Amino acid sequence: YVEKSMPRAVFATGKGASATGLTASVHQDPLTREWTLEGGALVLADTGVCLIDEFDKMSDQDRTSIHEAMEQQTISVAKAGIICSLNARTSILAAANPIQSRYNPQMSVVENMNLPPTLLSRFDLIYLVLDQPNPVMDRRLAKHLVALYGKEAPKKAE
Repeated sequence: YVEKSMPRAVFATGKGASATGLTASVHQDPLTREWTLEGGALVLADTGVCLIDEFDKMSDQDRTSIHEAMEQQTISVAKAGIICSLNARTSILAAANPIQSRYNPQMSVVENMNLPPTLLSRFDLIYLVLDQPNPVMDRRLAKHLVALYGKEAPKKAE
C-alpha cells in the first residue's frame, strides 16, 4: 500500500537485497571499460521511502550497510577510484518476523527479532503486529480467503 501511495518509494526484500543493492555499487562498462556508479535502493528512494520486507532474513553484513544511511542520511562510496557521498534522505519501513514465527511475550523485542540493538535503536518507531491464536477465527479467515481467491480447477475438454 505504501509503495503505491508515496510519490517516491522503492521496494526491496531481505532475501534478495545485498549491501550494494541497498547502498551503491560500482560497475565497469564492458564497452568503454569506464567505471560507473549505480545507486541502490536507499539512494533511489532519496526524499521518499524505502520499504524492506523480510528484514530479519538479511545477512548481518547487509543490514549493517544501512547504518550510515540511517544515521547520516548519506551513502559513502570509495571504490575503483570513485570517491563520493550520495544522498539517502529516506524513511525506512522494514518488516521482520519474530524467530520461530511467533512473538514470545516473555522475551524482549531484540530477542524476538534477533536483530542487533544498535540497528533497532536507529528506527524511530517499532510497531508490533501480534497474532492472537484463535482456531475458530483462523478457520473462518482461511475459509473466507479460499472463497475469495480460490478458483476451481479448469475442467478438461473432452
